[in-house]
Amino acid sequence: METIIQQYCLELVKNIEKILIFDEEQDLSSVCPKILEECKKTSKELVEKHIEYMNEKIRKDKNTRKSKGLSLKEKNISRSILTCLGQIEYKRDNYYDSTNKKYIKPMDEILGIKAYERISIDIKAALVDKATEYSYEKSKALVGVDCISRQSVRNAILKSKIENISICKNRERKAVKELHIFADEDHVHTQKPNKEIGRKNQIVPMVSVSEGIKAISKSRRKTINIQHFVDKEFNTKDLWRIVDKYIQKNYDVGELEKLYIHADGGMWIKNGLEDYSQRVYVCDGFHVKKYLNTIRKIGDDKKIVKNLEKLIKENKKEEAKVLLEELVKSCEDERSKKRCENVCKYIINNWEGIVNRYTFEVPGSCTEGQISHVLSERFSRHPMGWGRETLGKLSYLRVCKKNGKKIDKRIFEGEK
Repeated sequence: METIIQQYCLELVKNIEKILIFDEEQDLSSVCPKILEECKKTSKELVEKHIEYMNEKIRKDKNTRKSKGLSLKEKNISRSILTCLGQIEYKRDNYYDSTNKKYIKPMDEILGIKAYERISIDIKAALVDKATEYSYEKSKALVGVDCISRQSVRNAILKSKIENISICKNRERKAVKELHIFADEDHVHTQKPNKEIGRKNQIVPMVSVSEGIKAISKSRRKTINIQHFVDKEFNTKDLWRIVDKYIQKNYDVGELEKLYIHADGGMWIKNGLEDYSQRVYVCDGFHVKKYLNTIRKIGDDKKIVKNLEKLIKENKKEEAKVLLEELVKSCEDERSKKRCENVCKYIINNWEGIVNRYTFEVPGSCTEGQISHVLSERFSRHPMGWGRETLGKLSYLRVCKKNGKKIDKRIFEGEK
C-alpha cells in the first residue's frame, strides 16, 4: 500500500508541474482550480484504493474472521457515497455474523457508513451549516455538491440531532451589576398540510441576554456579550427555563442588582423570570414611540403627547386614563376612534413598563433589531414557507452560530 501511495503522489507532482510550467494560462484564477482538481482526483483514487486494500485484507485474514464468527457470503458488492473529495465508489464483502445472527459488511462499519447512506456526514454537516444562512440551492452550491437536490439539504436538517450541540457558550462565572434581556418573536409563514390555500404563521419566540450596551461610535451601539436563545418546539416556558439556567450558570445572581427585561408587552414575556427579585420590566422604546406618534397624528392638540409623557414620568396613571379617554371621544370617524382605542389600551396595559422606560436610566432597546438580525433575515424577510420541524431545528442551529458555536458532524452522532 505504501508503494501505491508513493506512485500516486509522484503522478500528482508530475501533473502539477505540467500545469505550472507548460500550461499557457498562468493567472491564479486558472491555475489554482486546476491544481485543486488534480489534488482532489488523486486523493479520491487513493481513498478508493485504500478501501479496496482493507477489504482484501479482511477477506484473507481467515483466522481472525473465524474467531469472530464471520463467514464470507458475497464478494465485491458495489457502493458509493458523496464526500468532500467527490463520489467515492468502492466494493466490499458481505459476511454472516454467526454470533449475532445477522449479515454485516465490515468495511461499511470501519468507514462509519450507515445503511442506505448516500451523503457523508461531513458533507451533511456542511450543508446544514450553510443552510442556517442561505437557501437550500445556494447551500449546496457553496459546499460544492450541485449533484444533490434541495430536498437532500432539508433531509439533512431533519435528521440532525440538535441536542448534541449546546445553544450557547458557557463562560467563566462572573459578577455584574445588571443584565439586559431583550425578548420578542418572529412571525414566520409555514406550509399548510396537503398544500391547502391560505396563510398560516408560526410564532418563533426569542430571548437575548446581554450585559448592557456600549457606544462604538457617535451613531452606533453594541450589545455586550450577548447570547440568544430559542426553543425548537417554540415553547415559551421551556425557553425561559433555558435562559434561567444560563443566567444561574454564568453570573453571580447574588451580586446582580437589576435584571431589565425589554419587550413589547407580550404576556409570555411579562411572565418570564418572575422568581428574580431584581427583575424590572421595561417597555420597548420602539413601540412606545410608535404609539405616541399615532396619538400625535390623531389628536388635534399638539401638546397632548407632551402632557401624556409628563404624566408617565410622574407615574399618574389615573390622570393619564382621563386624558386618553378624552382623546378617544374627540375622534371624529370610526377608524380613528378604533386606532386610538388600541393605542390607549396598549399604554394602560403596559403602564408599569412604560413608566420604567422613562424613569430608569436604561439604554435604548434593540428587541426589534435582534429579531431582524437573528431570525427574520433567514426565515421571514423573503417569501417562503417553512415546515414546523425544519423551522424549529434550523432556527435553533442558526442561533447556535450567532452565539459563536460551530456546527459540525457532532449533530449527526447517534443518528439511526
